[in-house]
Amino acid sequence: MSSPGGNDARSNRREPPASREAIDTLVALAQGNADKALVMRYIGELVAAGYVELEMRDNGEVEARLASGETYLLAETTILRLA
Repeated sequence: MSSPGGNDARSNRREPPASREAIDTLVALAQGNADKALVMRYIGELVAAGYVELEMRDNGEVEARLASGETYLLAETTILRLA
């Protein structure tokens, strides 16, 4: 997609700092597990795009709420659908 000036409109977009923080936090939770880190990175990208909201729980687990209404618990070894 090009803007009237010929620049690629997508390349001019920047992630808000909070989005980068969300991705980094999720990837950090997956240290030592490359597969989990990849899944967490994709979830972080959904957060950055505004499709998912995260809530960090006191026990270290992460609750992910999708814009479509589903809620998932991102636990140590599993992803569990809550609603």
